[in-house]
Amino acid sequence: MGRVLALPLVVLLGMGLDLPENGPVPAENPRQPQSVAKDPPLPVPKPSSEAPGPRSDAESAPVSPRADTPEPSNGALAPQEKSPEKTEKPALPDIKAPKDDEAALAHCEAELRKLGAVFDRLDPVRGDNGCSIEAPYRIDEIVRGVALSPGTELRCETALALARWTGSVVIPATGALPDAVTLTGINHGSTYVCRRRNNLDTGKMSEHGIGNAIDIANFEFKGREPIGISPRQGDGDMEEAFQRAVRGGACLHFTTVLGPGSDASHAGHLHLDIAERRGGYRLCQ
Repeated sequence: MGRVLALPLVVLLGMGLDLPENGPVPAENPRQPQSVAKDPPLPVPKPSSEAPGPRSDAESAPVSPRADTPEPSNGALAPQEKSPEKTEKPALPDIKAPKDDEAALAHCEAELRKLGAVFDRLDPVRGDNGCSIEAPYRIDEIVRGVALSPGTELRCETALALARWTGSVVIPATGALPDAVTLTGINHGSTYVCRRRNNLDTGKMSEHGIGNAIDIANFEFKGREPIGISPRQGDGDMEEAFQRAVRGGACLHFTTVLGPGSDASHAGHLHLDIAERRGGYRLCQ
């Protein structure tokens, strides 16, 4: 009986007939292969070990740190790179105080005494930017009977130029004033001051910083009112004539003379100094 049933099955297979749907399915149909369209695979999200959190509008993909930015040792995020802070470098000395040997000082003091100056030698002064006076002098009377106020700190050479100017220029100009007038005092605005020229924040140091300069503010007299330094051009009076005379004569004794009209910084005084320049050049303005 088994042999009879097997024969029809073999015959059916040989004819290539499909088996019923509920029958066994062959692994491959050699007679008519069919292609079946398949949907593309859906993207699979990449697993992340970090817990999800809120995202800001500015959030973006992480950026690798720069190679020159050191990574903090404690694992914290590196702070935003900042420009290194600029540090103020100490100012270098830019003025050189002259050296006065004792022989030169002794000669200078002798010349001052001949002119009737009353003075005292003070202790050395020291300041920044090279400011200093090795042998400063306080002058009480610049020539006999003419006080110099307030107190001063000047090099002897500067004081001697001032004494010679007072004796040979200022006193004769005083004699030309009307009536009986006698010069009794000279008032100044400054002698030693460690600062830059014209009190600016930059530029060269002033000759005041080494005791080479004095700023004359006014002249006092017996017999008349004081004469102060001020812009007088065109006044046409004796005060203008006196100021012109003492200012012009100052350049015979000082290498720098500045005053009203030179610039705004010198409108109210005469700046007199003994700065050394090449070829003995004198600046008279």
